[in-house]
Amino acid sequence: MRIIIKLHKKIAIALLAIMIAAFCVPTVTSFASDGQLWDDYVMPSTRQKERLLDNAELLTASEKQEILDLLNSISSNHQANVAILTVNSHRGSIQDYADDYFDYNGFQADYDGSGILFMLSMEDREWAISTHGTAAYVFTDYGQEELMDEMIPYLRDDDYYDAFKAFIDVSERYFTLYEEGTPYDVDYKDTSPAAVTRALLICILIGLVIGFIPIGIMSLDLKSVKASVNAAGYQIHNGLHMGLHTDTYIRSSTSRTKIPEKNSNSGGGSSFHVSSSGSSHGGSSGHF
Repeated sequence: MRIIIKLHKKIAIALLAIMIAAFCVPTVTSFASDGQLWDDYVMPSTRQKERLLDNAELLTASEKQEILDLLNSISSNHQANVAILTVNSHRGSIQDYADDYFDYNGFQADYDGSGILFMLSMEDREWAISTHGTAAYVFTDYGQEELMDEMIPYLRDDDYYDAFKAFIDVSERYFTLYEEGTPYDVDYKDTSPAAVTRALLICILIGLVIGFIPIGIMSLDLKSVKASVNAAGYQIHNGLHMGLHTDTYIRSSTSRTKIPEKNSNSGGGSSFHVSSSGSSHGGSSGHF
């Protein structure tokens, strides 16, 4: 009898252990997928990850391949790593996480450390940009704001494919402008022939609209007017009375109000912070 009882206890303990393991394994797996995505806090000498890591599974297989091909192409063409990371969740500050992912996965090992990482974290719908090296000057603070203005509408609609395409397209433009000596910043003026032509057409269109509005109003007022065969139709029968009106100049006064300059709070350029590796990064973050 005692042997049977001992066996029953062993079976119960084994079943309890199996149940605990069954509940713990998914938790561990989930934690690993959203936790640290680098081996350790040592800067590797080679890049450890592809330029697209879609851990949150926001893209289809074909979309992933297309976006990865575009990222590889722009990175090669402009000698800077352009990368995208998506996760379900992350530890700590998303800005710190993006910086660490860039550093500890060896993205500094290519192109003298020049690169940009765009990161999405879906749990709190957060985004972050981390820049390093020359790319930190390509993507100025103002440029990052304009970049996100392009991406946010797609992100809010859960259209991640088009959001990433917009990221790549704007990045291509920023790199090209920087290489031409005119980085995209607060004082940037687009003087390309297409931009000048577009501005000229807009001015002509506005001028035509402004010109036709008063002409149209006057033509409506004249619809009830008929031609007269002689001057009698314009005669005032109660006579003509004229009066004299004078204005006397007494004094003058002048008041001045200073108009604040646009972007007076921003001198342009890129701001920097130091990551856990001791590296200097540019970047920004927010919610969508």
